[in-house]
Amino acid sequence: MMPKSLKKTKLRSNDLNVIDHWMRNWVSFSDILFGYAARLFFCFFYQIIKGDGKKSVKNQRKILRYLVWKIKDTQIWREFNFDGIYKSEDIYSQFSSKIPIFEPSGYRKYVDLAKNEKNIVWPWKIGKFSISSWTTGNKKYIPVTKEAMKSTTKAWLYMFAYLIHRFPWLKIFRWDFFPLTWSIQESKDWMEAWDVSALILKARKWISASRYSLPEEVLLNPNWSNKLECVLKGINVYRENTMVWVTSRAYEILKYMESNDKKKFVEFTKNMELIIWWWVDSAPFMHYFKEFNINCFSAYNSAEWCFAFQDVENYDNINWDAPYMLLTNHWIFYEFLEFNWKNFDENWNIRKNAKAKPVWELNCTDVWKNFALIITTNGWLVRYLLWDVVSFVDDNLRFKIAWRTRQSINLKWEELMETHVNSVINKLSNDDGISITYYTIWPDNEDWPTCHEWVIECGKKLPISEEEFASKIDLYLQDINPDYKAKRSNNMLLKMPVIHLVKNWIFIKWMGSRGKLWAQNKVPKLSYKKDIINEIMKIS
Repeated sequence: MMPKSLKKTKLRSNDLNVIDHWMRNWVSFSDILFGYAARLFFCFFYQIIKGDGKKSVKNQRKILRYLVWKIKDTQIWREFNFDGIYKSEDIYSQFSSKIPIFEPSGYRKYVDLAKNEKNIVWPWKIGKFSISSWTTGNKKYIPVTKEAMKSTTKAWLYMFAYLIHRFPWLKIFRWDFFPLTWSIQESKDWMEAWDVSALILKARKWISASRYSLPEEVLLNPNWSNKLECVLKGINVYRENTMVWVTSRAYEILKYMESNDKKKFVEFTKNMELIIWWWVDSAPFMHYFKEFNINCFSAYNSAEWCFAFQDVENYDNINWDAPYMLLTNHWIFYEFLEFNWKNFDENWNIRKNAKAKPVWELNCTDVWKNFALIITTNGWLVRYLLWDVVSFVDDNLRFKIAWRTRQSINLKWEELMETHVNSVINKLSNDDGISITYYTIWPDNEDWPTCHEWVIECGKKLPISEEEFASKIDLYLQDINPDYKAKRSNNMLLKMPVIHLVKNWIFIKWMGSRGKLWAQNKVPKLSYKKDIINEIMKIS
């Protein structure tokens, strides 16, 4: 007979979580067999990755010929007179001479036509689009084909194979996946448009739905404030988790958990195996992840699909500054346009005589030169400028992402880029213990000499005065950027930067006030529009 004391005892949800934690850590014979089989499978993929790196030129030539053949008899084929190109020996020279490089705004007309017609730039109708956003602009629509989804799956398989080979201690087959997704959806007749993260989640849920850390309705919840509450209530902190997120959103959820339930936060970070993050302004948040010993690994992913992931095998760093390996066998053809005044004007628009290079025309003398990335994909994009600037660190196609072409300030030829600011943020964090999470910069061109005006949100209380803070930012920028230093000499063209400090969550409130709280939206970092600063200061 059961004792009375036990009859009245109810099993609390926390007890269930603990029991579940122990059950999931119980390793059965079938678990061992599955683990070994899966690791053998990914080891096979790892060997393919190593082989791809040696055949990048051959693969890129093959991909270009296939993609040109695939768009045969489409509108873009007829418009630029493609006849006979895919049979030509020198296919690239004809391809690059006949078709101009398209900026996203210039390519929009083809996308708009594809919403209602077929054979525009792909042989059949496109039923799905991923919705993204220029950092400071309106929505952009990226066509999604079945072939593009397969390429993305292949990229993810490669990435996991690489992680398992490099870090065999990771419990990758016992993880819960915690993807940050949005469900921005538009539908009209046969066409529907989703946020890219939601598209991937829905397309691959038959593989990984059982491993999602939260129900699908929570993951696809478009209301950011409500999503934060649901995550805090529903997450099982005793399971090993991996986050697949944009870094700023990962920071926001962790910070929300830390502020509202410290006990849950401690358990959650203790069991956090890895954060897989998309390349976007990672430097301001990495010090926070390091504080809790959370490993980070980056994929170069965007609404236009996945192009690379970090090479942490040859560069022993799993945090944020290891270079990326270019995926050259994923049905994406790459071109590289040197980022200089010969190819771009003062407003960073492409000049008419700009000439790009394919992979086989790059050489060791191009290492550390800056290139704007241009892609042609099986996802319906042709010579499409990504607005990302990369620089190769060696002649094996490993590269770092420097900045976005439109995220820069060059009012007095100071050539201030996002990469410079991120280096300053990293130095402030490591040397001075100052954590900057969000910022935006505007050049005050109403004065002479002018200055840069900063609005900064710090993760912790500033340990020095605002005047000292401004002075450190100025000195660090001068060390990193010789063009900035020259313009600061004797206050000739630039004065000391002006710093405005705002409280935590002000930038999030500002993004929410503009209806921009979803995964593909980012805070504009360097802008010529003062209204951004004015709006943020008004909210603060």
